[in-house]
Amino acid sequence: MEYTVRIFLDPEGDDDYTAEVEELKGCFAFGETPEKALKGVKTAIRLWIEAEKKHGKPIPKPRSKNITDPKKRFNVIFPESLLKGLDEYRGKHGMKRSELLAAAVEQFISSGR
Repeated sequence: MEYTVRIFLDPEGDDDYTAEVEELKGCFAFGETPEKALKGVKTAIRLWIEAEKKHGKPIPKPRSKNITDPKKRFNVIFPESLLKGLDEYRGKHGMKRSELLAAAVEQFISSGR
């Protein structure tokens, strides 16, 4: 399975790199180089999935979208109450606003409405 992995320099200033799996909340690894962090996160993914299965929890699927698709920024106006609900939902599911909106639009379009 191909999960979305972000690799970035550790903000604590230790000159280490962090590899974080966007779809698997709390799944990450560290390394002295980006390559070592990526190698570590592959093991972390396997262990994360094993632990979730052991506890009967659902395993999130990798995002099906092509992450190399260019992104385009645009402004959206929402009623304040709807934005509050959106933020509560995305917070519970570890998503960004743009991720949740993109997923909702994809689902809406694929439903044929």
